[in-house]
Amino acid sequence: MSPMLSVIVPMFNVEPYISACLESLLGQHFANVEIVVIDDGSTDASRVIAEQWARQDSRIRLIGQPNAGLSAARNVGVRAARGQYLAFCDSDDVVPATGYASLIGSLETTGSDIACGDVRRLHSAGLRPHPGYHDTFACARSRTHIRRDTSLVRDRMVWNKVIRRSFWDEQKLFFELSGYEDAPVMIRAHIEASAVDVLTEVVYLWRIREQGPLSGTQRRDEPDNVAACMRMVLDTFEVIRLRAPELIPPYAVDMCCGDVRQGLRALHLHDDEALGEALSLARSFVRAVPESVFDELPPTDRQLMRLLAQGDLTGIRRLVEHPASAVDYFRGW
Repeated sequence: MSPMLSVIVPMFNVEPYISACLESLLGQHFANVEIVVIDDGSTDASRVIAEQWARQDSRIRLIGQPNAGLSAARNVGVRAARGQYLAFCDSDDVVPATGYASLIGSLETTGSDIACGDVRRLHSAGLRPHPGYHDTFACARSRTHIRRDTSLVRDRMVWNKVIRRSFWDEQKLFFELSGYEDAPVMIRAHIEASAVDVLTEVVYLWRIREQGPLSGTQRRDEPDNVAACMRMVLDTFEVIRLRAPELIPPYAVDMCCGDVRQGLRALHLHDDEALGEALSLARSFVRAVPESVFDELPPTDRQLMRLLAQGDLTGIRRLVEHPASAVDYFRGW
C-alpha cells in the first residue's frame, strides 16, 4: 500500500541530532507514512545512525548522493516520494507527535492544497515562539488564501506544512537557491493554492544548534550568508511582482523590518568590501519597492531603507543595532 504521507528529510553532518529527528517522525500519531532521508554526502556518523534506524523501521528509506546542497537533496526526495501528501523536515529538527495528523486531518476535511501550523524554536533552555509568527498563527482559518489573508506573507518556510502532492506536481514546484531556499517556493505555493488551512497548533520545533556545525540561520551574519539571504529577498519579491503584485506592500514591510534590517547589522562585523554583494542586492530590493511602502515603516526602519537606497553606509552604521547571537536570544531563561 502506498503511504499517505511522504516526509522528505535532507541530511548533512547532523550526527548529534538525527536520532531525535527520526524518533519524532516515527512517533507521529499518523502511521501511514514514509520517511525519505537523503544523505547529502555526510562526512560524520549521520549516515551510520540513519542506517541503524532504517534497519529498525521499514518506513525509513535512505538515499545517498554526493554533496549537492539542501535544494538538490529536497528535490531528489520529492522525486522518490510516493505519498499523496508531502512534508519536509530538516534533519536537526523535531516534529511534535500530533503535528502531521493534525495537518493531514485538516486537508482531508477541507480539500485545501496546503495546511500550515505554528512553530517553536528548540534549545536546551526550552522552547520559544518563532518571533515572526505571532499574528500569522494567532487564530485558526480554513480555506483561506494569501491574497485576502496577507499575514501569510510571513509564512515562508516549508517545514511547518503538509502539501497535497497533486498540487505540487501541477505547479511544478522545486527548490533552486543555494541558501534560504524556502521563501520563493512557498510564497509561490501560497499564491497558486486554491485554499490554505491555518492551524494554531505547534506542528514544528526548529532547533538552535548547540553542537556540531552551526546552521545557516545561526551563521546569518557571515558575508556569504547575508548575500544569500538578500538574494532570497529579491527572488521572492520577483515571484510576488509577477504573480500577486497586491502583496508587494505587506511583503516589503516585513522584509524591510526583518531580513534586510538584520542583514544591515552585519555592517558592525564586516567592512564594506566583504559585504559588497549583499549590499548591492539589498539596495536593488529597496530601490524596487514603491516609495509609499516606506511610509508604513517604523521611523528608524524608514530612515535605514532610505539611507540604503542612497548607499549611505556611514549613516546606516550609526542607526543599525548590533546583531544578536543565538545565545542572546535565549538569555534570561
